[in-house]
Amino acid sequence: MKAPVILLLTNDPELEDSVAEVLLQNGGHSHLAHCADDALQIVSSLGRDLDLAVIDFESGPNGLTLLSAIRSCRQDLPVIVVTHDNEKQVEALALAIGAKACLPKPVGTARVAELINQSCQLRHQVALVACTNEK
Repeated sequence: MKAPVILLLTNDPELEDSVAEVLLQNGGHSHLAHCADDALQIVSSLGRDLDLAVIDFESGPNGLTLLSAIRSCRQDLPVIVVTHDNEKQVEALALAIGAKACLPKPVGTARVAELINQSCQLRHQVALVACTNEK
């Protein structure tokens, strides 16, 4: 499996450190964004090279708008959403829009690692099947 390339949108140093630790173990790298505009720029500039997006919802409506925009650009891109505790309504909406998973803060490194590995591995398997079917 190729090293994962991840978009990370956050202003939370703890989440940034957790994702960095996971990527260090897997040889992957992240493109860090601190605002929605930067995140959308990364999604459009990296195209199919981007394997996963991890979005920290600082405020529900803005995060949901960003998730919708990402899904419009890259419907196949797995997105993991991180929310504050007890944001069940935001979590439900994010899943309905197409988020792969929603994690409440604080997020443990083990859970982040599990979801990153699952998402990137599944995406890689789908890409292999698509390439095999094209031949």
